[in-house]
Amino acid sequence: MRRHLIKFLTVLLVVFFAFSGVASAAEVVLYSSNPSELLDLVSKGFEAKTGIKVSVVRLGTGEAMKRIAAEKDKPLCDVFWSGDVAVLENAKENFQTYRSPEAKALPAGYMEKEARWTASNAHVMIIMVNKSLVKATEMPKSWKDLFDPKWKGKIVMANPEKSGSAYAQAYGIHKLYGWDGINKLIANSKILDSSSLIYKGVAAGEYPLGVTMEYAAHRYIVGGDKNVGIVYPADGAFMAPEATGIVKNCPHPEEAKKFVDYLISKKVVDEIFDKFSRRPARLDAGDTEGLPSLKKITLLKSFDPMEANRLEKEILSKWKEIVLSR
Repeated sequence: MRRHLIKFLTVLLVVFFAFSGVASAAEVVLYSSNPSELLDLVSKGFEAKTGIKVSVVRLGTGEAMKRIAAEKDKPLCDVFWSGDVAVLENAKENFQTYRSPEAKALPAGYMEKEARWTASNAHVMIIMVNKSLVKATEMPKSWKDLFDPKWKGKIVMANPEKSGSAYAQAYGIHKLYGWDGINKLIANSKILDSSSLIYKGVAAGEYPLGVTMEYAAHRYIVGGDKNVGIVYPADGAFMAPEATGIVKNCPHPEEAKKFVDYLISKKVVDEIFDKFSRRPARLDAGDTEGLPSLKKITLLKSFDPMEANRLEKEILSKWKEIVLSR
């Protein structure tokens, strides 16, 4: 009798420690191209709320898509965050359906039709100005103004072959002004390999004008830089949503769903805006203090991320041809 009791208790202890081990090992593996400080904010907040550890692998969006595809037979990643929705649309076969209850607050079109990606925030593409180098009376008011020969060599933008945000900008210019507009913009611009070099260079006074993202310029303004200004082009700023997705057959599916719920929740997107100036995708997000409401910005209504995805090879091929011909 005693022997059976000991055996029974031993089994109970084994089961207990086995389940304890599973609980303590709960985690989410996140692939992301976002800045380290932003990833720390989100991962630490999620862990504090849920007790689930976030293991972050920071890498470029393109590299992350390649790695996720290479690992599809035995995924190592649970969640990817964040890249242009066109990028995730192109790789959607590697992501699984998940309709977060938090996604009800998103605008139409901000979730893939089978919920394989969900928008987390939106970038507004603008003209960043160094006001110490550009007089108020000479300030450009539209994208078309950048085609003026007086700006030759004074505009900087990123290479759309290497930057998703720069491709969104190139697509927007093409949508507005066709190849003639692209030609004129390239003729006046210095093309750099990294998006971060654009806003850093304009803020440092290396370039008078930069084609970049609203949040990047706004962070300098919030930080007290009086030389930095933002122009919302009168012919239509481009708004490109960024998204997150859960990898198909990922190792921690339930934890991944909780992470996505947390990531796109109102509290978290408001906190991300407050700390990092990233405009939330949610319609019910808090006041984006210091930025105009979307209702007050002229947005290019024909900007279509899905069309941008379909035309990517064509536009980039022609872009490269134009650059090499100069």
